[in-house]
Amino acid sequence: MKTRLLAFVGVAIAAAATAATAGAVTPTVTETNIDSTFVFPAGGACSFPLTIHNEGRRRTTTYFDQQGNVVKTTIHLNSFTQSYTNATTGETLSTPLAGPVIIEPNGDGTVTTRIAGNDGRIVVPGQGFVYADVGLTVFTAPEASPFTQLDVIMLTGHYEIPDLYLDEVCASLS
Repeated sequence: MKTRLLAFVGVAIAAAATAATAGAVTPTVTETNIDSTFVFPAGGACSFPLTIHNEGRRRTTTYFDQQGNVVKTTIHLNSFTQSYTNATTGETLSTPLAGPVIIEPNGDGTVTTRIAGNDGRIVVPGQGFVYADVGLTVFTAPEASPFTQLDVIMLTGHYEIPDLYLDEVCASLS
C-alpha cells in the first residue's frame, strides 16, 4: 500500500510539473559584447580628465508569465571589467564587476532590483584595498530606470557610503 501511494505521488508530481511547464512562455536571452568608453573633461567627474572603459559580456534573460507579462529580468556579467584612467598621467585602476542583477516589477510602476556580488572594488597598487561595494544590495527603483535607487531595502556584505566611490577613484588616481 505504501509503495502504491509513493508511486501515485511521484506520478502526480511529474504530471503537475509537466502541466506547469507546458503553458509557460519561453524566456528571452540576449548576449551582448560590451566595449565602451566614456570621457569626462576635467571638472566633470574629477579635477583631471577621466576616462571610464567598460569591457566584457552581458547576458540578459527575461522571464514571462503565461500572459506574456515580464515577471523577472536577470543580468549576468561575464569577464566584465570597468577601468578608470587619469588622462593626464595615464594611471589606471580597474575593478571586476559581477552579478547577477535581478529586476522584478512590483506592479505599481516600480521594480525591486537586487545586485549580488561585486559592484565595485578599488585596490590601489602599493596602497591596497581602498573601497568596495560587495555583497547584496536590494532597492526599489522606477520601472523605466531600474538602477536609480528610490529606497534601499537591504545592504549586506561590505559597503561604503555610495557617494564616496567616485571620490575614491579620483583621489586614488590624483
